[in-house]
Amino acid sequence: MNKAHPTALSIALAIVALLAAIPAHAQWSAEPGATVRNAFGPQAGNSANQCRGACGSGCPDSCAETVSYECLDSAQLRRVVTYECGTHQGCRVHDDCLDACLQDSARGGECQTQCDAEVMERFGFESSASWLGGGGPYDGQISFIYTRDAPSALEPAYRCPGDASRQCSGSIGCTAADGARVDPVFDSYPEAGADAMRVSAFRSGLVCGDSVCQQATDIRIYGEDSCAGGDCTRFGMEFDYDNADPSAPLECSTSTSGGDKDFVGDLLKQGGDAMTSRGVGEDSQGEDGMAELLGLFGKVLASGDSPEDVNISMAPLGEDGKPIESQRVGSQPRDGPPPIPRSVDLPAARGHLFVPMYQTVDGLNSGQTKERRIRCTHKGAPVLETIFRLYTG
Repeated sequence: MNKAHPTALSIALAIVALLAAIPAHAQWSAEPGATVRNAFGPQAGNSANQCRGACGSGCPDSCAETVSYECLDSAQLRRVVTYECGTHQGCRVHDDCLDACLQDSARGGECQTQCDAEVMERFGFESSASWLGGGGPYDGQISFIYTRDAPSALEPAYRCPGDASRQCSGSIGCTAADGARVDPVFDSYPEAGADAMRVSAFRSGLVCGDSVCQQATDIRIYGEDSCAGGDCTRFGMEFDYDNADPSAPLECSTSTSGGDKDFVGDLLKQGGDAMTSRGVGEDSQGEDGMAELLGLFGKVLASGDSPEDVNISMAPLGEDGKPIESQRVGSQPRDGPPPIPRSVDLPAARGHLFVPMYQTVDGLNSGQTKERRIRCTHKGAPVLETIFRLYTG
């Protein structure tokens, strides 16, 4: 009789132990052929799980994404994002397992390990590895429609800029007098409370000096200016505001998709985001040095909006305990402000604010587009959001 290899036996026993710890599944995933709107799984880290049942993490890049607009009232529009995603029983089993575990346990890192083990045990390593990246095999498709990013998130309202008119059918939100499509711009959060900071006359696009001189969502990166990190193009946003507390800044965060040429950096960035959302290292309390280090590393990576925003370097220590600078590796520190400001001081309770931004030419592949979605809050409450599509060529 053949004897099992000790290592293989240990792995098998570990998988059995993990499977025994998984709670009973809840049915969070949509089924093949379904169309679901604003459907979320349990909270994971700082965000709610989206696209439950799709192969890949959240709504992966392998999903076909389209954006359309619906009329919200007589003057405003609602932005609608649709993801057409491949699904498979293995992906649905994984997401149901993960969501049930997250609902039952605060340790998301353990949930991920347990559910990965179950899928690998039932469906094999090769398929599981492909599903992790959003690949097939698939047994159908699911349509996920979102008008907000979390169950309790405020839904933003948009308006047509200038003299553009609204189009309430199809995917076109606004058209100019010549019939050209025009992107709607942020207007407000209609459901925001009376105490929230409010903005009006919002504009975003290319900048000239200290103002937005051309309303635009698509920004071509020529590299005509010089910024921290290299040749760049400047853009930004400006608006009137009131009901603010000047003792607290405007805090902005960015989600970035597409165009990043640094594959390794992007992989590390996604890993940092995942470590932070799953709470890796948060409960170590100094007992597990590696977990604490991974948690810190994850937070540093997650603090950047894309690989080019993350500045990390390492150097060995000499006999005197100081870094040996000649042997330092990693990215070079950036002198100057980040491409997208993360904190903006408010000079008064009301007034006019201009927020400059930039994109370096080296941060984009030739012919590719990077979308940067910017959301800003004040004292934890949503204030505004806008999108820039940055491209070269």
